[in-house]
Amino acid sequence: MTMLFRLCMIGLHAASWMVCEEDRYEWLREWASELWHIHAAVKNAPLREQMEMLRFARGAFSDAFWLAVHNRRLRGWKLPVFHSPLQCLIALFVLALAATGLALIHPEIRNAVLPPSTYEEARSLVLIARDGYTQTEKPSVRLDEFRNWTRNTQHLYSELAFYQMLERRVHIGHGSEATLSIARSSNNLFHVIDSPSLSGNNVSLIKDKPQALLSEAAWRTLFHRDRHIIGHTLLIAGEKAIIIGVAARDSWQLPGKADVWLLETDARMNELPMGAMGFVVARLQTSLLNQGAGDSLHMLVPNGDGDYSGFTCTVLIKRLREPLYLFAFTAMLALLALPATTSLPLGDYPLHPGRQSWSIRIRRWVFLAAKLLLLVPILCFGPIAITHWAASLQATTVASIQGCITFATTLFALRWMLRDQRRRCPVCLQLLRNPVRVGQPSRNFLAWNGTELICVGGHGFLHVPELPTSWCSTQRWLYLDPSWRTLFRPPVPISF
Repeated sequence: MTMLFRLCMIGLHAASWMVCEEDRYEWLREWASELWHIHAAVKNAPLREQMEMLRFARGAFSDAFWLAVHNRRLRGWKLPVFHSPLQCLIALFVLALAATGLALIHPEIRNAVLPPSTYEEARSLVLIARDGYTQTEKPSVRLDEFRNWTRNTQHLYSELAFYQMLERRVHIGHGSEATLSIARSSNNLFHVIDSPSLSGNNVSLIKDKPQALLSEAAWRTLFHRDRHIIGHTLLIAGEKAIIIGVAARDSWQLPGKADVWLLETDARMNELPMGAMGFVVARLQTSLLNQGAGDSLHMLVPNGDGDYSGFTCTVLIKRLREPLYLFAFTAMLALLALPATTSLPLGDYPLHPGRQSWSIRIRRWVFLAAKLLLLVPILCFGPIAITHWAASLQATTVASIQGCITFATTLFALRWMLRDQRRRCPVCLQLLRNPVRVGQPSRNFLAWNGTELICVGGHGFLHVPELPTSWCSTQRWLYLDPSWRTLFRPPVPISF
């Protein structure tokens, strides 16, 4: 048996995967027998004549492709059915890997999944927002409230910083301008969040002049990766600011997406209107952390009219993990709704000492657990990736869409998992085939009426009742005697 013949047999096996599973065995036997006759005729001939085997194997790909297209036209396009348990697990693994990879590309999802290492002491970093604005990207704190807190909340916060998002024209140089997203903030913003990738060593060099920090995207596209840009002056809406550095990619985890961070001096901050709206970031006092402060605190502040305004202080880690918390909540709702949409029992499988060893029992439950474990990353990262890639949507809209998609996909996936487990042979875990209707609906209470499925390996039959009755309320498995094996076609592999 020459190496060329083995290579052609490998090609036939590869081409057979294009043929539907019902015809694959016979198709492969027919082409393998024809290839054997050609090999017997040319095995002692020169190599030039032996190349006829390669031309024959190449024709197998054309025939398999035509047969696959023809069968698709006759039977219609359907979802793929994975009869083998290994094929099912491989397909789920590929989907889980794709969903995880797609999710981790997005910075917000990556920050939610991976521990946030950008900011030092992230447990003490909180974002203060007015009640009702904790889930939005809109500013909710006035500048006069921020100034009042800096004087009267030393027992709660060690330091506070204020910033607001603006759209401003920026003079880039050589007479060119661009409209960029500017995060105008107090000069202690990066000191409060304590981010090495943002603050660097040059933030405190010039306190009496405005400073600008470029995002990596703006530095690449607008300034062409100029490594000597630090120290130059940037003109932002007529205001000069000294460039102090470039922020690392995905290092900004607070609300708002900025191209440039403008650190204002104290004098410039005092010139801003008292009613200017923005975001407030603060550091909790160590005493609060030692007392076991939770992920969310509430603060009541007198508003001067004899009433109080409520503010929510959300720990940054909780804000980053909100997509995962939402998945857990909606997945729990889907679990609660599952019994109302489908039956939970997997069926009646009587004990059969000759066929049901401990390894077979354990393998069946391991297969069910493996499907569930592979579905978790698909159901978790899939909806998160779909919703968070729409960057133009508000946070509340993204959360609502994610919750609806997660609930629907989780409920559908759990129903599929149970249905797939019920339709598999408990011995070989192959998907049961050849459904046959047995009985008459009019005699449902006098005789058995339902559907029978069979294992192609000859292990047994599955009886699924049409209507649950007191004597047959769930599907039942019937083991076949080994003498029945002669009626089933064994999947004999073709050697090469």
